[in-house]
Amino acid sequence: MNRKDNIKNTVNTIGKVGKIITVILIVLSIIAAVCAVMGTVIITVLPKDSIEVTLSGTADVKLNSEFLNEVKERLVTKADEDGIEFGVNLNGTNVIIGDTDTNEIISASDITETENGLLVNLDSQTFEVHLGRIVYAMITTLLYIICIIITLYMLKALMTSLEKCETPFNADIIKNIKKFGYSLIPFCVLKGLNNSAWGSIVSKSFDVTFSVDLVMVLAVLVVFMLSVIFSYGAELQKESDETL
Repeated sequence: MNRKDNIKNTVNTIGKVGKIITVILIVLSIIAAVCAVMGTVIITVLPKDSIEVTLSGTADVKLNSEFLNEVKERLVTKADEDGIEFGVNLNGTNVIIGDTDTNEIISASDITETENGLLVNLDSQTFEVHLGRIVYAMITTLLYIICIIITLYMLKALMTSLEKCETPFNADIIKNIKKFGYSLIPFCVLKGLNNSAWGSIVSKSFDVTFSVDLVMVLAVLVVFMLSVIFSYGAELQKESDETL
C-alpha cells in the first residue's frame, strides 16, 4: 500500500467516524428541538401569574483590615447625583445597593463582621416572571437548535464526501466545506440574542440585545480559509494529473 492509499484510507476513516458522530448529534438535537417546542406550548397556556421566583444568598466579602476600618468610618451612607444609593450599617441592620428611582435594589438584613471582612446575608427577593419573555426565550432557543441541526446536516454531507472520496481535494468536498461555513454564520449573532432573551425574564425592562460572537466569526473565517486551501490543493492536483 503506497502513501496515496494510506492518505485515502485515513481520510475515509475520518469521514466515516465523523458521519456516525454527526448522525448521533442530529438525533439529540432533534429531540432537544421537540422538547423546546413542547416547553413553549406548555408555557404559552399557563396562567399569567403562575410562576414566581424567590432568590436569596450569602456574600462573603473579604477586606483588608485597614480598608474595613475606612468603610466603617466613611461609607456608612453615600449617594450620588443620579440617585444611586449605597447605604451600609455595619451593625447588621441594613444594606441597600441600587437605583432608588427604578427600585432595582438589593438589600440585606444581616451583616456580620468576620476575621477577613463582612458576611452579608441577602433577604429573599421575589421576582415576577414574565411568561411572554419566557416564550420569547424558548423561541430563540428553538431557533438556535434548528440552526444547529442545519449545521450538523451540512457537516454530515461533508463527512459523507470524505468517507467516499479518492482524494480530499475535489469539488464535492470544497462545496460542502463552503456550505458548512455558511451554516455557521447565524451563530455569530444568535448566541448573544438567546442569552439576552433568557436574561430578560426577571428583568424590569425588556431589551433585545444583538451582540456578535467573535469566536464564531473566527470559526467562519477559518472554515472559508480551509475551503480556499482545498481549492488551491485541487488546482495543484489537477495540474499534476495533467502533467502525468
